[in-house]
This record gives sequence, C-alpha cells and structure tokens, in this order.
Amino acid sequence: MKQLEGFLKSIGVENFIIENTLVRINNKRFTVSSELQNAILRKDRLVYAGRLVGRTRNIWEPSSILLRELSKLPTTHKAWVDNAAAWLFVCGRDVFVERINRINPQLTEGMNYLVMMEEECLGYGRLQSFNEKLILINLFDLGDFLRREKWREE
Repeated sequence: MKQLEGFLKSIGVENFIIENTLVRINNKRFTVSSELQNAILRKDRLVYAGRLVGRTRNIWEPSSILLRELSKLPTTHKAWVDNAAAWLFVCGRDVFVERINRINPQLTEGMNYLVMMEEECLGYGRLQSFNEKLILINLFDLGDFLRREKWREE
C-alpha cells in the first residue's frame, strides 16, 4: 500500500480514495465490491478479481484502469502530446519536450506525468534530462500489453 501511496504522490494526487475493498492476489491489487468480497471463499486459488489497480514489483506498476481514473482528477500532473508523439509513446518510445503541447503543472525535472492525447491517458513517464535535453521517459504505456503478447504461428 505504501508503494501505491508513493506513486500517487509522485503524480500529484494526495487524497485519492479507493471506494471498494482492496484485495491482494500475489503481487497484484484489485478493487472488489463488498458483494464480491463476501463471495470469495478462498483467496489462495484466485487469479483475478474485480478491477485491477496495479501490481508491486520493485516499484508500483499502475494499471491502465487506475491511470484512466487518475487522469480525470484536476491535480494530477499531465502532459498532452500531439498525435505523432502519442503514437511513438504507445510504441514504447520517449517523448521530447518539444512534442508536448500543454502541461499541468509546469515542467519540473524528476516529476512524473500522465501522458495524454486529448482526453485519453496513454500511460505515464518521468521528466529527465539527457544530453542537456529534457525528455519524458516512458515508464508505462498502453502498448505494453501488446508488446508482451507472444504471437505464435499455427
């Protein structure tokens, strides 16, 4: 839970309330309604329950569901990019600050930002300098699911 709180603070969210019960299944966290919570008899056999919030490894890895909810909050750090930069970001690439159309709040090195295209959250990244240029380093994007998928020929 501390990792989740640390992540929320890193993107500018102070008082985010998870309305449903938070359930841990292995290293993943899910929100489940009270009805579903009462229906769960044995957690040791569960693989998935409710809505995925994220998982813990060395750091907190948020789910796209959580990022979408956080993008609706006014205090969340956000960076809006154009279509070309959005496509590259979803393909796993970093974003040069020149491709950022709008940002909330101002650019601050070391700060995490949700990467937005219009009203859609594409993922998040951290603003860092590299060779004296500011770059929004891709930490997670929606294309991650497709890149992890193993394609096999039949």
